[in-house]
Amino acid sequence: MDISIIIPAYNEQNKISADIIAADKFISDNNYVGEIIIVDDGSSDKTYQTAVSLKEKISANLNVIKLSKNLGKGGAVREGIINSNGEIVIYADAGLTVPFENALIGIKLIKEGKCDIANGSRKLDNSTIIKQQDFDRKIISKIFLFFIKLLLKVPQIMTDTQCGFKIYKGEIARKLFNNLTINGFLFEIEIIQLANVVNYKILEFPVTWKCDRDSRLSISRSSKKIIIDFISLIKLKK
Repeated sequence: MDISIIIPAYNEQNKISADIIAADKFISDNNYVGEIIIVDDGSSDKTYQTAVSLKEKISANLNVIKLSKNLGKGGAVREGIINSNGEIVIYADAGLTVPFENALIGIKLIKEGKCDIANGSRKLDNSTIIKQQDFDRKIISKIFLFFIKLLLKVPQIMTDTQCGFKIYKGEIARKLFNNLTINGFLFEIEIIQLANVVNYKILEFPVTWKCDRDSRLSISRSSKKIIIDFISLIKLKK
């Protein structure tokens, strides 16, 4: 199988249909043999039912996984990736914040042997921002990036660790995520740490991005868990 597209979803009944249709169109337009894996992260709405209803309406294989409880974004992405089969694995946030066509840049980097993991970045000079983050999110993002570079094994050259659009060699993705311990917001940092240990090469590429303020992540509600995960990552670094 050429491509696996993983989309974690928590209470996304109003968005998930558009995500699935766009992912299917990307696979079809580029003549890939592909699968779409939706991981419903313990939603209380009709995300699962809405996703399942599209199985007979698209060309790509659609696998909808329902988690019994809300694990967090990292746990949902891990579940999707370890159940994937693609030579290339794409993980994308729900809500089409980044058009799937942007993945062609990262796929080309991987297929040309330039990297093992291609991370979308909103912060590169040639990235296109359609809708900016609100001011508070910009400040939090800058502070966050400063501290992860200062305290964790995040290369100084990296501009954007949290953009929800990443591409992996499939075999490498499944190895890394099989060892992931962080279920929450900071899982992307642990993946960078795990990749660094075995010298997998990560490159960033520019994306077209629009802010989706209707995010299920609340910094204020999640602050205690983020602090606990941050301490865990510092210990892992050592």
